[in-house]
Parts: sequence; C-alpha cells; structure tokens
Amino acid sequence: MDDRAELIARLPPTTRSAGEARDFVSAALRSWACDEALTADVVLATSELVTNAMEHGRGEITVDLRLLESRVLLRVRDEGPGAPVSGDREVLAPRSRGLTIVEALSAAWGWQLALGGKWVWAEFPFIPASAPVPSMHLRPPAHH
Repeated sequence: MDDRAELIARLPPTTRSAGEARDFVSAALRSWACDEALTADVVLATSELVTNAMEHGRGEITVDLRLLESRVLLRVRDEGPGAPVSGDREVLAPRSRGLTIVEALSAAWGWQLALGGKWVWAEFPFIPASAPVPSMHLRPPAHH
C-alpha cells in the first residue's frame, strides 16, 4: 500500500467522542501540512461520521486517518450491524443530514462490513498547505 502516514484513535461511545475525534483529526492534518480548507472539511466529516456511529452504531468507535500519495482517507468504525442510511435530504431538516454533508464535502464516500461492525469512509484529495504569504508593510494613508 502507498500509505505515507496512518493514525488511529479508539474512542468510547460517549458525548465527548465527536469532539475528541475532531481534535485528533485536526492535529493529524496540521502535522501533515494539509490545506486549512481541506482540514476543515475532513474535521466536519469526522464529526458527522463519529456522531452517526454514536447514535446509530454501538460499542467502541475507531477513527482511522490515512495520508496517501494524493488523498486523505478517513474511516470510522463502530460495532453496530447494518448499513448506514442517508437521511432526510431537506436542507432545513433538523436531523439526519450527516451522510449528505459527508457526500457534499468528500470526493467519494461509502461503507463496508467488518468483523463485528462496519466502516464508513470518506476520501478527500490531498491539498498541501499554501506557502506563507509574505507580510506586506502598509503605510498609513496620506493626510491631505
């Protein structure tokens, strides 16, 4: 496999897990020098997938984040049976938009059964952080 890096977090199914997963993914992507917009998208997708795992799955939640040659692969595992179901696609619906959000943010997403559970994954094109913009020295406006 062409993995450049892989990090895994195992989380209990508690209300704090989505926040812990966001922090974990954010720190990993920063350490891999990913673009800020890419980082924001992957962190939001992480939040949605971990929340779905807590609400619809069961047992321990595993977050597997991989930096491949040209893409970032996010996988979230729970120990619940069955396939994930995309919910109400109404923009103003109060709930059930998680997979719709993941689909909109990612290049591709899907799921696969695993022994004793399932993985839900999302893939993003890798975008490196931009080179720093040189600081500009601004002069105060001229008074006339």
